[in-house]
Amino acid sequence: MKYSSFVVFKPDFESARQRIEDAGGWWVRFGDDVLTYSANDRWSNLESEFSSSQRNARQPTGTIGKAEMYLVVQKGRTFQLEHPDVEVIFDKGRYLVVRLTKAKARKMNKREDVCFHIEPLSENMTVFDTPYTQRSSAAASGAPQAGVVASVQQAVFVSHIEHLVSYTTRLSASSDYAAAADWCRKILAGMGFEVSVESVSLPGGQTSENVIGRKPGTGQGLRGNLVVTAHLDSVNHAGGPSAPAPGADDNASGAAGLLTLAAACVTFRFEHDLTFVLFGGEEQGLHGSQQYVGALDQVARDNILGVLNMDMIGSVNSEPPSVLLEGHAISQSLIAALAQSAADFTTLSVQTSLNPFASDHVPFINAGIPAVLTIEGADSANEAIHTANDTLDRVSPEFALQILRMNAGFVASLAGVSVGMPPADYGGHAVHAPPVSVEAAHMKSDLAFHFNALFAQYARLGRDGLLSQQDYGNWQVSRAAYDDLSAGTVKVGCGCGCGGC
Repeated sequence: MKYSSFVVFKPDFESARQRIEDAGGWWVRFGDDVLTYSANDRWSNLESEFSSSQRNARQPTGTIGKAEMYLVVQKGRTFQLEHPDVEVIFDKGRYLVVRLTKAKARKMNKREDVCFHIEPLSENMTVFDTPYTQRSSAAASGAPQAGVVASVQQAVFVSHIEHLVSYTTRLSASSDYAAAADWCRKILAGMGFEVSVESVSLPGGQTSENVIGRKPGTGQGLRGNLVVTAHLDSVNHAGGPSAPAPGADDNASGAAGLLTLAAACVTFRFEHDLTFVLFGGEEQGLHGSQQYVGALDQVARDNILGVLNMDMIGSVNSEPPSVLLEGHAISQSLIAALAQSAADFTTLSVQTSLNPFASDHVPFINAGIPAVLTIEGADSANEAIHTANDTLDRVSPEFALQILRMNAGFVASLAGVSVGMPPADYGGHAVHAPPVSVEAAHMKSDLAFHFNALFAQYARLGRDGLLSQQDYGNWQVSRAAYDDLSAGTVKVGCGCGCGGC
């Protein structure tokens, strides 16, 4: 069996797929990279279907037995760090194709935690896609979704993540985890959420906690429930239980993101209920989410509109910065809505996958509940997670803010945002920016629209390999100007007639 990989952009994929199959080969698609393989005697015919410029120079070409090809889905680089001797024949960060025997693969899969999963490589499958979504009217000035997005504040995220990494560890059964969970409970209660804490059973008779905050909807009759989740715990596998485990990206970024998103929703009314859940025991085997789902009766399960999970949303691993939306066939509508929100409110490059793995969306999917993981794109995956090196300096608040804006637009749309309540202060940070005139607000919104359109053009150039050094420099200058506008350091007029605005 010979294999190689080729770069095939989405508009050309159907034609390429047909040519591969007609030539007697098989394909596995990873965005624009297509791993292609066939029997030795058919390879020359298959290879001739592609130009030399389409060959992916970053990936090896070689020979392998078809039964030796296994797909690995990993968190960070956990599989490669644990098994550096295993040959990797195709590397897309979170996803690998490796050479293994059936016996070795079965042995490696026998583990309690969920750092990685191994399965035989299926032929003719899409591991992840790269949808191209056009901006919609939802991002227009005055749209209620845009109001929720605008209320997501970077300063709030930074404040929360800085606090969460200040604990030596957030190992699920530790006293530090209990302190972090209690702090999160107080934060949610201080926002006005209905807060509860549920005990989580861990292996060995230990316990942890889930922290839950609820915001009832204002709709009449039977309301749905949109669930937003993240795991609060961290782990240091090599160092052991007492070793430092700051878990900045995995998953203080997701937990701080959940609290930031909750803060953005405080001053808005929603037709449906919102439930925010911070899980314990995720690193030991998804115990918090499994037990949460297991405790739901059928009425509660049927009432869930969808589940939005945040795990590792802070590390930029690729240019342009990307986000992976990972779910299942039952999650297709949620994935499409998130991709639309990304197009409306961010400059993120989006990847989508229907191969759910290793985070708290999985127990919901296994129970037949639509759920999606939002996680940083991982073309060059984060190697620091589950170590003492997962520190705050590896997290980009600006990047996390992009994912949170996407998630905020999604929450606002699916939960049915209606009108905002009077602005309030939360935790020392204004939930809304200081009041400005209607004309100034519209001007700022229009500027943001044009910036986002410009960023989308730069992202497309980068995706197609056409971005020059000058283009890249202009992109960064534009991003800095946009950040100043978003932070309020560029004033567009307060409407007071003072002349100083």
